[in-house]
Amino acid sequence: MKISATFDETQIKAFSLNFDKKLLRHIEKLKSPDKRIKKALLYFAKTGGKRIRPFLLHYMGSFLNIKPSLLDDFALSIECVHLHSLIHDDLPSMDNDDYRRGRLTVHKKFDEATAVLAGDMFQVLSVKTIAESKYLTASQKVNSIQMLSKANGMEGLIAGQSLDIYMKKNSTIKQIEEMYLLKTGALFSLCFNLLLNVKNLNVSKKRELKIIGNTIGKIFQVTDDMLDRWGNEREVGKKIKKDSKKASIAYKLSRIECSKYLKQIQNKNYKTMEKFFGTNKEALLYMSSLVNFIVNRVK
Repeated sequence: MKISATFDETQIKAFSLNFDKKLLRHIEKLKSPDKRIKKALLYFAKTGGKRIRPFLLHYMGSFLNIKPSLLDDFALSIECVHLHSLIHDDLPSMDNDDYRRGRLTVHKKFDEATAVLAGDMFQVLSVKTIAESKYLTASQKVNSIQMLSKANGMEGLIAGQSLDIYMKKNSTIKQIEEMYLLKTGALFSLCFNLLLNVKNLNVSKKRELKIIGNTIGKIFQVTDDMLDRWGNEREVGKKIKKDSKKASIAYKLSRIECSKYLKQIQNKNYKTMEKFFGTNKEALLYMSSLVNFIVNRVK
């Protein structure tokens, strides 16, 4: 990925098209006597998405001069975790969504059993990608898989999803923030944490990178919740106001208050990026423009 001086949406669209080809090839390589699961995997992979996590990882990895081939493995692994979480999130036992990005969800296109197994397989594929990487040492693979397990497990996404389902609507903002960090922030932080396995940074830079990941995750989730309450169903690509009975910042605050809250997180994110990038003003401008894109996205 070439580092540009400024960010615009055409770059992430071009990246997504190229990345989608790699993702589909990655799935096609899977061997199994059962064709149904692969068909479901390919179907969901083709529903698109902006591939923000892989894009973030590639940009930061390029900034740190990490080989693109290695970044591809990390990006594919993270996106597989994300796809697994979306398939399971759409199930009747969780969010019970019929549409995702304007297309039928996997359990509606196929059935619930296929959706569960397809989600499980994306999770397996995320680990398989790291384990079979040609660009990581044995110790780097172990460390990466440990990070992956933490971000996707009881200290990350799975715990966050459970809290999202069962947390009371009258929960405090602090409690909701903790849920956001687990459900969404953990995977955004993983985008950067994986890079630390192959790039040595000092303690302060590591800490800054973690804060950047967490704040971007929180920004993404708050924006998502705002779209659920105030978005346009046709533009969002799924039913809105489904979170009205759940613990959500968007349903706890007014639209003006929510926008102010989001701006506070953006300011924290920007100040941390200022420290991380130092004198590299181009990188700071690029990343801040990317964060603005996340805030202003529709789907």
